[in-house]
Amino acid sequence: MKENRSLELSIQAKELLNKDLSGIFFEMFPFEQLAQLKLSGRRDRIYNTENTILTMILTMTQQDKSLQNSVNLYSVIHSRNQKRIESLELEELQRIESSKKANKVGRPRKIFIKIQKSKKKDISKDTSGFSQARQRLGQQAVDLVFNESKDFADIQYSNTWHGRRVFITDGTYLQMQDTVEIKEKFACPSTNSYPRGLLQVLIEQGSGCVYDFRLDSDSKSELLLFASMIENVPSNSLILADDYYNSFALFSLLQKKGIDIIVPGKRKRNYNHIKTIGKGDELVEIQNSKDAMLSNLYDVTDKTMIMRRISYKNFDAKEKDIVIYTSILDEEISKEEIILKYTNRWDIEIGIREAKTIMDINIIRSKTPDMAYKELTIALTSYNYIRKIIAKVAEKGDFSPQGDIFQEFYKDSSSILVDKLGRKYSTWSPGRGGYNNKYNQKSQNTEKTK
Repeated sequence: MKENRSLELSIQAKELLNKDLSGIFFEMFPFEQLAQLKLSGRRDRIYNTENTILTMILTMTQQDKSLQNSVNLYSVIHSRNQKRIESLELEELQRIESSKKANKVGRPRKIFIKIQKSKKKDISKDTSGFSQARQRLGQQAVDLVFNESKDFADIQYSNTWHGRRVFITDGTYLQMQDTVEIKEKFACPSTNSYPRGLLQVLIEQGSGCVYDFRLDSDSKSELLLFASMIENVPSNSLILADDYYNSFALFSLLQKKGIDIIVPGKRKRNYNHIKTIGKGDELVEIQNSKDAMLSNLYDVTDKTMIMRRISYKNFDAKEKDIVIYTSILDEEISKEEIILKYTNRWDIEIGIREAKTIMDINIIRSKTPDMAYKELTIALTSYNYIRKIIAKVAEKGDFSPQGDIFQEFYKDSSSILVDKLGRKYSTWSPGRGGYNNKYNQKSQNTEKTK
């Protein structure tokens, strides 16, 4: 059987985390940048900004995401800090003792390090202190930590396509808590359902990190949320999206920023033929579709635009030809390369599933919009940290970290049952390999013992 290198390295990464999970995240954490945000006169509490955010990140990696577990996790960090304080005091004592002169008269010099006494004591296991610290936490600090988490500059991986950074975008729904504050911000799909939020993510191919995101009511449009992220997308990038993003106004906004896009053309669009590049490959002129939602908001004044229209046969002969539109007009980039890159758009489904299911944010637990946004930001920061760990492990491997290593990283001990057709089913399934199979095996074992 072929060796599963991805599984092997994912197990190594998990063992690395188990040794000192907080230590690994500690190295990635932007302490110096956060220190510059501190306001004068603010108390240096036990649960300061750095400790609170780091504890929230660690909690997101745990199955138990309760406040009590957060306090328990922080107690480990606090104990480590206590040892560091003791080490500083010991070093200072040794330095003073070594510098003392033998004939020096007078009282011995006292050792004094300006540190709160509370930081030298064991912390309380009560959750109220940590809960208040989460509420005091400024969104600016949380955003700073997230923005630092998407920096993969120190990791070697192939993240460009014809000199372009490639990003994938899509939206997904999250269930929110049924509170008055949440209902005011996030609309309910119906009167008998819980509030629901729309999460728009921008994931970078190669690193697999969440580069940017937006959270709003599900009554908002994915186009509007993505349009608000365009200013943060690096120039000379490529966006892969589905047919919903086949919008003239969106094409215009991206073109002004120097960003290319590839989208399917499932809907019929009127166009004028300009030039034939090859079979199923042509330059066309499209007209403004008068998308009032984006055009009015962003003042899109372009009337026409030149796009590249590519069509090719579907594998299923019963289906019509597949059509894709792209703003990549460089004829040196072949039709086949663009088609292959377009098919990679499905990575977004894997990325969203990982961020939601594995990080367990299908349901946002916070009861206010402010805390909900902080919770989501911290969860995606934790996701990016784990991506960094996996990417560093994968540097010595012969595969990209965008592969299946992330699923195996969290699922290496799970027993997945698959039939001959590749369909997965649960262990309690009444079918073969499920509950009935366990029952039959138990019966057979009982008969053998008789």
